[in-house]
Amino acid sequence: MGLLPKGARLRSDLDVRGVWPSFLVWLLVSVLTLGLGWIVVSGHFFKMLLNSTVILDAQDHIIGRLACDYDVEADPIRILRWVLLCIVTLGLGLLFYSFRAGKLALSATRVEWA
Repeated sequence: MGLLPKGARLRSDLDVRGVWPSFLVWLLVSVLTLGLGWIVVSGHFFKMLLNSTVILDAQDHIIGRLACDYDVEADPIRILRWVLLCIVTLGLGLLFYSFRAGKLALSATRVEWA
């Protein structure tokens, strides 16, 4: 299946109940690292959102799902670079990193057709 059928759309099945454990971990990491933990946690948030997304046809039948293989910890040098940039910019680098993490997560996502 190369092209999406007419009327296809995405739906996230992410439930608020499933977010709480990750949110509590993020809160703890953010407090302990003065916000720098967001560099690691944001990648996990994007991955969780993408992995909970399904592709529906025009009749709302699931025809596929997104599968994200993004691993933020795979490149510790990149993490260190962003940590240093965030320290030098007094946290402003975190705003830019969020967009970068989103881009990397989307680039590491494939469609698994049903």
